[in-house]
Amino acid sequence: MQAKWIRFPQAGVVAIACIFAAAYFMTAVPRLLYPYDLDFIEDSMLMQSLRVAQGQPIYLPPNADFNPHVYMPLFFWLGGALLKLTGPSLPVMRLISLGATLATTGLIYWIARRESGRLWLAVASAGLFLGGYALNGFWYELARVDSLFVALTLGGLAIAIYAGESRRRLVAAGFVLALAALTKQTGFIVAGGIAIFLLTTTGRRAWAFILSFSGLTIITLLILNLTTDGWFFYHVFHIGSADPVELSRLIHFFSTEVFGVMAGLSAMAALATILGARQAGWKVWREQAWLVGIALALLVSAMGRMRVGGNLNNRMPAYAFLCLAPALLMKLLTPEGFGMPRPSYASRVRWRDALIYLLILMQFALGRYSLPRHIPTSAMRLGGDRLVQRIASIHGNVLVLMHPYYALLAGKQPSTQIATLWYVRERGALPLPDDFVQRVESLYYSAIISDDSSFEKMPDLQALLTANYPRYELLSSSESPPTLTGVTVRPRVIYFPNP
Repeated sequence: MQAKWIRFPQAGVVAIACIFAAAYFMTAVPRLLYPYDLDFIEDSMLMQSLRVAQGQPIYLPPNADFNPHVYMPLFFWLGGALLKLTGPSLPVMRLISLGATLATTGLIYWIARRESGRLWLAVASAGLFLGGYALNGFWYELARVDSLFVALTLGGLAIAIYAGESRRRLVAAGFVLALAALTKQTGFIVAGGIAIFLLTTTGRRAWAFILSFSGLTIITLLILNLTTDGWFFYHVFHIGSADPVELSRLIHFFSTEVFGVMAGLSAMAALATILGARQAGWKVWREQAWLVGIALALLVSAMGRMRVGGNLNNRMPAYAFLCLAPALLMKLLTPEGFGMPRPSYASRVRWRDALIYLLILMQFALGRYSLPRHIPTSAMRLGGDRLVQRIASIHGNVLVLMHPYYALLAGKQPSTQIATLWYVRERGALPLPDDFVQRVESLYYSAIISDDSSFEKMPDLQALLTANYPRYELLSSSESPPTLTGVTVRPRVIYFPNP
């Protein structure tokens, strides 16, 4: 009877993990197949990848046709390779992120089982990651860089931590983390942290990691900057670091997010750190390498969240790495973790096991959400179809300020997304590009469609639009589908020039 009682809570935790995993796929698959943008940034991510597929330059001075995101190029290279085969498609772009999400789930399972030696706990840890879908803003399968960055970061650290005496594995770890850095700039911080860790634990062998990482990243960055006349560094480093930083956002991240919505995982990570320090003292970071990984993930997430505009997608690295905390805590709570002989398992249904069950269930409860609210409706799909038809019916060029992909679908020549133009001109501080002003003043566009978002309310842009496109018409809700993730926007107004 006692053995059955021991297995029951484990089976319950696994069942709940499977329920959350099923909920993720039930929500994510319809979102993946939705043909229009779920987050307005998806639209410009697609347009950037499409330029790669067409062999067009990306890193350019501010202009009316196209302006890039501040992200590193790997995601766009992958997207461009796919779009070259399929043509423009948001579902195809989302497949990159879905594949990365599944890779992260598998890595968490593998690492948790290796660290804890328990199958049920590995399943629970992987389920916790999928169960964090809502907590991370429903970004897992969107056409954005975050899921790919998390998968490459976790994979690179796993290779480095388990490299042992192998220099080849350290070279491989450097290569994978270089790919992470070429996905998102904060990969350099993770690589720097793990390089210090390797130098203190493996000595000179760490140079195999450092040289492979540095060689791939430095050569790639220099080539990109030289071939773009310096515009690559302008976009990914100058503009990429231009967002203001607020201390209140940093405090909110730790008080409300790390020890709020991620409290179950954070409590287990904190307990694992305390137990590890009790066992190994200040050498805990050498003995428990994944605590270093968690610390680095928290650092890059905090850096993203403390910047104005840093949305919930920046939680993803911290949350993914914290999903290893149950396995690390279980490992340290076993008698072997304290260097003691192991008593019979059946006689040790302890408060420690109950604590882990409770904290895992607590974290699942914090991640609950309503599925229908986040699945695109048939009305949204029909609204997108009607908007495309409406744009196609307008004779001449149409500027869709926030959604250039709609213009492309309607057979029009797409122009820059106004949000990326706002960023590249240093958050609206620099003047509008001359060619953009000339097009509006010459009535190059037969119509301009606006979401009436904050990006479109800059005084210089508003003055330019109202002076040249004074007539307007409000779009009906049946032809203006909203986005569901991040900042919610929807096409609202069509501006027309005077006859």
